[in-house]
Order: sequence, then C-alpha cells, then structure tokens
Amino acid sequence: MTGKHRILGVDYADDVEVAYRRGELGDTPLIEQIMDDAAEAGMTHVAWRVSHIGKLTYRTRAGTVQDGHQAVRLSLTPFGLIMKRCDPMEEAVRAAHERGLKLWFYICLFDERYQYPTGEVTESRLGAQRPEYYSQHFSQPDERVRGVFSLAYPEVKKYFLDILKEGLDYGSDAVYLDCARTHASANMVPVGGWWPHWSNPYLAYGYNEPDVSRYRSLYGEEPPTPDTTVRPDVEPGEAERNWNRVRGEALTDLVREVRPLAQSYDSDVVACFNPPSYNDQNPGYHCRPALGRYFVDWKTWVDDGLIDAIRLNVDHSRFGYDDWMASSARTYRPAQDKGVKVYVDCAIESEYEKMEDPPYPLPVKKAQHPDRFFELMGTMTAKMLKTSADGVFYYENAGNDERTYRTLRAAHAL
Repeated sequence: MTGKHRILGVDYADDVEVAYRRGELGDTPLIEQIMDDAAEAGMTHVAWRVSHIGKLTYRTRAGTVQDGHQAVRLSLTPFGLIMKRCDPMEEAVRAAHERGLKLWFYICLFDERYQYPTGEVTESRLGAQRPEYYSQHFSQPDERVRGVFSLAYPEVKKYFLDILKEGLDYGSDAVYLDCARTHASANMVPVGGWWPHWSNPYLAYGYNEPDVSRYRSLYGEEPPTPDTTVRPDVEPGEAERNWNRVRGEALTDLVREVRPLAQSYDSDVVACFNPPSYNDQNPGYHCRPALGRYFVDWKTWVDDGLIDAIRLNVDHSRFGYDDWMASSARTYRPAQDKGVKVYVDCAIESEYEKMEDPPYPLPVKKAQHPDRFFELMGTMTAKMLKTSADGVFYYENAGNDERTYRTLRAAHAL
C-alpha cells in the first residue's frame, strides 16, 4: 500500500524470553531474524522497545541495564550473556538499516517498577534510590504508586532525556515516547470500594510537591481533594480538570526538551497514548488507571510542532479500526492536517477479543481457530490500510511465526 507506513512493535525482552523457551540465547542471530521477518512482512519501520519494567535492554549508562542479575524470571537470565556478547541496540539499528527499515528507539515513561504476586520486584535504579519521585498520595506521603514517576522533578526529566540521547547516539531514526503502557497497577495501593466498577483509588495519587507547587502558583489555592469513588463516566469539575492539566504540563515540558534533542540528530519524535474513545481500563482518558485522569496535551504538541507522529494504542488483542471509523479519524484529523502522522493498532498476538460485528464468536484464539485468527488479521489489516490513517502499528513481534508474516505481506499488497 503505497504511502502507508507499517510499523512492527518489538519488545526485545519478550523475544528473548520466547527464544529461551526454544533453547536459544537471543543475541545477534535473533535480532537478525526479527529484522528479516519485518522485511519479509513488508514493514517500513520497527519500533524497538528497550523498556522492560524499570530496566533497559541494551548497554545503558543512563538507566538500569537488564543484565540478568536478580532476574524476576529465569527466561530473563540470558541477558547477562547477551550483554557480554553484543549490544542489542547497536545490533538492532544496524540490522534494520541494512534492510531499509527505519528504527524507532521506544521507551515507556510510566513503567519503572513491577512486583510479582510471589514478591519478586524489578525496578529502575532511580526508582529504588528515590522512591519519593513516584506518584504520591494526597494525604499519606509514604504511600505511592511505585513505577509511575512525577515528571515534574528535574532529576526525573534529566533521567529520561539522558536515556533518549543514548538512543539517538545509536543512530535511531526516531525516539518513541509511550505514555500509555504501565505495569504499575500490579504494585499494590490501598483501595476503597470495588474498583474499577465504581471507584478508582489512583485518583488519590499524583500529589507530588513540584506538581502541587505549580498548581498553587497558577490558581492560588491547594489542589482539589480527590474523590476516589467517582464513576468513570462522571465528568470532573473545573478544579479537578485544572489539576489534571497541571500534572500533564510536566509531560509537555519533557516533550519540549525532547524535540530539539531529536532535531539535533535529524530524528523524529513519536508519541503513544490511548484514544479516550477506546480505553476500557480508564474510559475517557489517554493513560491507564495508575495515572488517574492524567492530561495528555497532544493538541499542544501538534500545534507547537513538537511531534511527528502519534500511535493510538488500543492494547493487546484488539484492532483500532472500529475506533478510528467511529471517532478517532475525526479527532486526529487536525493533527494530520498539520503534517503529524497518525497510526492505528492491529494486534497480531494470540487472540482477538473485541471488534464490532465480528464474523465469528469472540474471542478468536490462534491456538483454537488458527484459520479464523489469520483471516481476521489479514482482513483487518487490509481494511485499516484503506482508511485515512497514515499506517498500521502491529504489536507485538514475540511468539509469531512465518504464517503471521505471510498474512501481513499479502494484506499489504491488497
């Protein structure tokens, strides 16, 4: 499909874990195979996710390297040897460019910690050393949403900028800022009611000192006391809207600094968030529940020329087609009119769980009905490439086989 971008999302840590189950290491030969598969499928870009719940899957100095030490799963222990044998980021950029693919350096901004039910924890060094940077409870300062930083701290902003500079130093064609994904909800916080049915405990968090100070300076009063029992479909009042916007301004401040950094490398800036019209976890908002009603000011990013592309994340096991046709095509048309590309999601993993007027009962699982699964993948890919969206984002690569790439290649040719 001429002019449409096809982007393969690769969470390299997941690919290493799949390789581990096959008895393979997951170093350079795996990276070469991933890029071969992407090229075979007709991709134009690869979004190479280096973030893995607080750690990074390359030889980082700015962040915390995923080196197999104290790995929370055995399948992650190969990273110790991988890091000695190669630098995965260097190999990924080289392998992508050799095949004519663009490579995006993909980081998550709100995914610094994860605690397993058995108690094992994976966390960034910054988060472990400075837990006060995590999203703070409005009245209990020792209670925090571990894994979600307040971006209003200068040290946190510098942390992400230093990581992004590393990615650009490798020769990445873009830096990709994921505002959607976080595993922080797995880190227990005190809850009231029966969330998420009619309350959201995370609305009580985000009251970090720099954010509170900014609100005071703008409005001359304290931020509003949160109501964690409010239904998701109840619109916030003016004070809460102002508070949500103030918190989100720290994200915009970061994007303002990312833009000239990327431009100095002749690279693009890509932003990822949920379309509020298709966010079952946090209806009406751009992020997952762990951020509360965090404001993502994408319109300002577009108007001020801070970003080059948007990926509308609809989460695993879903297609973005229905939302695009019903809502997002209209919502993001002004961004496209200003030259910002907008991409819709097409899941390519193990099942499809949600779509309008499905031809088969849902969920359609690859393991149970492979023919139905691949038929839907091909049909929906072809449909999405014929919409006004600028391309399709496929998430994710790990665990897919040759039939996946044949199906996508055929759909791209329609």
